[in-house]
Amino acid sequence: MKPILVFALMLLSQFAFGQISGTWHTSFSVMGNSNRLDIFVNNNPINPSVLATNPDSDKTKNLPMDKVKITDSTLSFLWTKTGVSFEGTYSKSGDSIVGVMSQMDYKWAVTFTRRVQEKIVAKRPQEPKAPFAYPVEELLIKNGENTLGATLTLPLNAGTTYPIVVLASGSGAQDRNCELMGHKSFLVIADYLARNGIGCLRFDDRGVGKSTGSFQTASLEDFASDVNACVNYLVRDQRFAGHKIGVAGHSEGGMHALIAARSNKNIQFVVELASVGTSGGEVLAEQNYLVYKASGSSEEVGRWAEETIKGICPILAENSAEKAVEPLSKYIESRYAVAPKEFTAMTTQAHYQMGIMMMLNNDWGRQFLAYQAADYLKKLKIPILAINGSKDIQVPPVSNQAGFAKNFSKKSLPQSKAIVVDGLNHLFQTCTTCTTSEYAELEETFSEAVLKEMTSWIKGFN
Repeated sequence: MKPILVFALMLLSQFAFGQISGTWHTSFSVMGNSNRLDIFVNNNPINPSVLATNPDSDKTKNLPMDKVKITDSTLSFLWTKTGVSFEGTYSKSGDSIVGVMSQMDYKWAVTFTRRVQEKIVAKRPQEPKAPFAYPVEELLIKNGENTLGATLTLPLNAGTTYPIVVLASGSGAQDRNCELMGHKSFLVIADYLARNGIGCLRFDDRGVGKSTGSFQTASLEDFASDVNACVNYLVRDQRFAGHKIGVAGHSEGGMHALIAARSNKNIQFVVELASVGTSGGEVLAEQNYLVYKASGSSEEVGRWAEETIKGICPILAENSAEKAVEPLSKYIESRYAVAPKEFTAMTTQAHYQMGIMMMLNNDWGRQFLAYQAADYLKKLKIPILAINGSKDIQVPPVSNQAGFAKNFSKKSLPQSKAIVVDGLNHLFQTCTTCTTSEYAELEETFSEAVLKEMTSWIKGFN
C-alpha cells in the first residue's frame, strides 16, 4: 500500500500545483500611471516559471521572471530589470491571486484574475480635452544646435495686446505638459490662461518629445537659454509686437526663469511657482530633512541627511568635478559611518555614494547648489509674483517666501508679491498627507485658487 499512497500523494500535489497554472491578468494604477500586466504561470514542481507580458506594449512580451516561488496557496516572483516584486495568495475558489507589488519603498495592491481587465484610467477632472475653444499652434524653436518642440495657445477676444507667458518646468526631464504622475499641470495652466485672456507657450525639455539635445548633460544655464529662446521667438513674431511677455517657472523652473530674466530684457514679468527664494544648497538640505520625515523616517535620520547635504556644498564649490571625487568620496564615507542604523539598513554606502556623485558632481549639480536667488532678485526691475504652498516639503514655504520678500529690488517691489497659499503641496494640489507619494493619488492637478491669483496678477499690470 505504501508505494500506492506515495504515488497518490504525488498526483495530489501536482494537481494542487496545477490549479494556479495558466494565464492571469491584472490592471493597476501606480504613481498616476495606468498599467496592465499578463502573466503565464507554469507550476512545474521542479522548475516553476512565470512569464510577464504588457498587453499594451510590443516591447514587453513573455519576459521570464526571477526568484519564482509557488506553493498550493502562494505565488511570488521578482522582475529584476525593473526592481518590481510580487507576493500574492491564491484564492480557495481558484479565480484570483491577491497580493502586493513593490518597487523600492513603494507598495501597491494587485489582483490577478483569469479574465482580461480593462485599463484603469486615473481621474483627472481638470485635464482639458480637444477640440479647444481657442487657437493652438505647434512650433519648432531653434536654440543653437538644438530644436525645442513647443505649443502656443492664444486667447480669443482678448484685445490686441494680451500678455503671453512662457512656462518653464522643474527638475527632471519633462514634456511640454509637465506630465508627472498622471497629472499634466502645464496643460491645465495653459488652458486656464487661454480661457482668461492670456497667451501661453510651453515646450518639451531637451531630449524629450520633439525637442533635441541632451537633458542629462545640460546645466541650469543651458535650461535658462532654452527659456530665452522661446521668449525671443515670440518677440520676433510681429503678431505679438507690443505684447508683454513673461516667464512662469515651477520649482527649478523658477530658477531658470530668474537666470533668463537677468540677461534678457524682453522678459517683462516673472512668476515663481514653488520655487527657490534662498539658495539651491539650502533648499536641498531642508528638503532632505522634510522628505525623510514625511516618509516615516526618524528625526535623527532627517537631521543626518540635512547635515550631509550641507557638508557637500563647500566640497563641490572648492573643487572641479575631477578633483572633487576623492574628497567627496571620503566625506560620504565618513558621513555613512555615523549614519543612523535606520538609514544604513535602507541602502549601502556604495549605492548612496553613487547616487550623490551622479546627481551633484556635474555642471548642473554645482550650479544648482551655488544658486543664490538674491543675486537675481536684487538686480531685476520687473514685477515678480512668488507663490508657495503651505504644505510643500520639497521647497519649504517659510524660508523661501522670506527670501523672495526681502530681496525684491526697489524698482520691482511696488508690483511684486510673495504669498503662501494654505493647504497646498509642491504641485499646488490640496493635500491630506502632503507626502510626495500622495501626488498621484489626488484627483486635483493644480489649485484653481493659484490659477486665479496668477491670472489676476498678470492682467493687473497689463
